[in-house]
Amino acid sequence: MAPRPFLRLLALVFLVLAVPVPGAAARSTALPPADEVMGVLRQLETARVLGRARALETELEDQARARPNDAMPRIYRAWLTFPADGCWNELKAISTLYPENPWPHVGMGLIYVRWGMLAEARPVFAAALREAPGFPPALWGEAVLLQAERKPREAEARFREALAGLDAPQIRTGLGLLLAQQPGREAEARAELTRAVEAWPEQPEALKTLARLAQTGKDVRAAAVAGEKLVGLKPRDREAHRLQAGLWLAASEKEKAAASLERYVALGGAEPASLAQWAKLYAELGRAADEEKALARLMDADAKDAEPALRLSELAEARGDGAAAEAFLVKASERAPERSDLHVRRARLCLKQERPQDALAAYRAAASASAPERRVPEAEAEAAALVRRFRLPATPARGTGDQIYNRVSLGLVALYMERLKEVPELKGNLKVRVQVDEAGRATQVSVVYDSLKDALLAGHAYFAFLDAQYPPGRDTPVFQYVFRPPK
Repeated sequence: MAPRPFLRLLALVFLVLAVPVPGAAARSTALPPADEVMGVLRQLETARVLGRARALETELEDQARARPNDAMPRIYRAWLTFPADGCWNELKAISTLYPENPWPHVGMGLIYVRWGMLAEARPVFAAALREAPGFPPALWGEAVLLQAERKPREAEARFREALAGLDAPQIRTGLGLLLAQQPGREAEARAELTRAVEAWPEQPEALKTLARLAQTGKDVRAAAVAGEKLVGLKPRDREAHRLQAGLWLAASEKEKAAASLERYVALGGAEPASLAQWAKLYAELGRAADEEKALARLMDADAKDAEPALRLSELAEARGDGAAAEAFLVKASERAPERSDLHVRRARLCLKQERPQDALAAYRAAASASAPERRVPEAEAEAAALVRRFRLPATPARGTGDQIYNRVSLGLVALYMERLKEVPELKGNLKVRVQVDEAGRATQVSVVYDSLKDALLAGHAYFAFLDAQYPPGRDTPVFQYVFRPPK
């Protein structure tokens, strides 16, 4: 918060008294050319933008010590902290020692405008113009003031008057930013700002405005180029990289958009929509390995979205990793259990891997899923075909343990006889354990022993005992069968 003017002036009394007054004959009153000074001011501003002000501060302090009677090193040193209180105080002190030098007045006036103290700014600029009539930097300051006072017509006239005397990027930028605020003058604003940033690229506000104007004018490539220059000034600003990715994408520069998102993520960006766009770009570019990395980030950022897990499953299957493909499908189903299509995908994958029991379990999960818009029309017929392969009964077994055992036996024997036609040497034992709850429903069926190693027979036993209705009461019955070919 800036100090009140009275308090500032009171502090200046002591500051001015503390400044050693050089001899009048020894003072350097000759001013360097205005364009040269404006160039140095651009260097100072660039150093601030790029975070390199400390090195220049040391250099300017050395110059001030080497040239104690020259006001300019001190002016530059003060300007390096623009628009801080310390900058204003130092410029005020210099203006007292060097009243004929207009630069401290220009600096103080611009600081007043930045602080919103517009009434105080006008006499300071007027003082600069008394010392140097027609001084373009002072006219530039007055233009900035007029713009702050919401007098665009007068401000434009003063900017152009200043430009007529000195074609400096700062003045042209001011004019361009003023024109950018006026409807219908976007093309003029772009022209002025383009010239300004060509001469002085390190201008965040000008670049941001130029990118906006280019977007408005449907010049997506120009917008992206301006945005890239802006990002270059803020390499650690992850939000700037995210926005730049959108500009490159609008310009159909997918590689550059992906690179911008890479920097966004490297700086800690984890907004799900941006990560999803990142993964999509890699998919469109055919960079599967990078897409998987992006999808893994997206899964960490959004624990509810099933799409990244689904896409990772597709990529794993494409490279022949069935186990990983199924694992990602399981994760996708856990995130969206109501999606029938995810369960169907897993069922089909299990069928490819010749695991019919797991496939039918997945089809059953698909049938009970609650999202109708996600249903797969062919899934019901595929599940029915699998039920026929298992020769499962139309109605589940029910009754006592023996009754259930005998009912399941009928189906198993019938299926076994069919299997013998394909595998004549098929024989062995099958033993299963069933967990039954209080209501007489099976909650778990596990294979205790299986020397048959036949997926259809094991699957028949699993589903037949799983679907059966047992006597009420917790129980853990064990059922065992011995299969031998008939003589």
